Amino acid sequence: MSVLGIPIKLDITFLLLILFIYLLAYFNIIPLQLAILITLLFVTVLIHELSHSYVAQNYGVEIKRIVLLPIGGVAQMSEMPKEPRQELFISLAGPLTNFAIAALFYLILLFTVAFLPLFATTFIRDFILVNVVLAVFNLIPAFPMDGGRILRAILANRMDFVRATELSASIGKGLAFFMAIAGIFFNIFLILIAIFIYIGADQEYKSTMISSLLEGILVKNIMSKEVKTFDPNLTIEEALNEIFKYKHMGYPVMENDKLVGIVTFEDLSANKDNKDAEIREVMTKEVLTISSNEEVISALEKLNKYDLGRLPVVDDHKIVGIISKTDILRVLNLMRKKA
Repeated sequence: MSVLGIPIKLDITFLLLILFIYLLAYFNIIPLQLAILITLLFVTVLIHELSHSYVAQNYGVEIKRIVLLPIGGVAQMSEMPKEPRQELFISLAGPLTNFAIAALFYLILLFTVAFLPLFATTFIRDFILVNVVLAVFNLIPAFPMDGGRILRAILANRMDFVRATELSASIGKGLAFFMAIAGIFFNIFLILIAIFIYIGADQEYKSTMISSLLEGILVKNIMSKEVKTFDPNLTIEEALNEIFKYKHMGYPVMENDKLVGIVTFEDLSANKDNKDAEIREVMTKEVLTISSNEEVISALEKLNKYDLGRLPVVDDHKIVGIISKTDILRVLNLMRKKA
């Protein structure tokens, strides 16, 4: 399913939650009206994320997908613009959409209240309240809510982007601390929200710092150019001996000067009882690669996304190097000391 050309993914836990809600309604454990209201809440969340995505697309930002989870929705963007004005408008789009929906249904209620039965007016009022609460909650000035990005966009007009992120994250963490204290005395649910805010603020700051430190550094600047490769005809025993000799955890597999796979210590050790088998039988054949002219941050994103330890660097169908998380961490440590 897609809307505005944006793929919409329904997480399995989201589908199970919806099924569970309607089972509760079927057995009269909760009212059917509440089940429908929860369903409309998720529709509203989807519209909220679509509004972010629509504005972002107008600024040339690629939207990979929108994922609906039991805790809400997430628009997965290729990157958030560092231009404060663009981030401000993208972040404001979601809450303003919720306020607009609330205003629209308030007008509908205003002109139809005399003709509607009581349960219908109550339902519309609840739906209006849901949208207002959703908008206000997202305007809390802390990551990962929209309010945190709005705050950063405002601060970034007066200071550099990294400093604005650091200050916004600190404000968010401080807010989370006071919210947790309030939760002890009033409602334990506030403690859970505080934890969510604190983790979101910390992750946003770390992510921004890493992106800033690695900005402009290309893969070819830090990759290992001397690449030890394996022949696919090597046996598992022979490959393990080579690994113990060279002490790397993964190796590209080359055949006729062509990259045909990658084999890791984990692949080999999992099949060590079949020591005479060729490594072509256990290697990963669908190899993710990167160009030497891409930025290191792109390599790190691929490594994290696919939970890999290393990436072959390929230019013009030829392997010219290899880059690992260790290489990137080494550069990050150097850049931190330099900063």
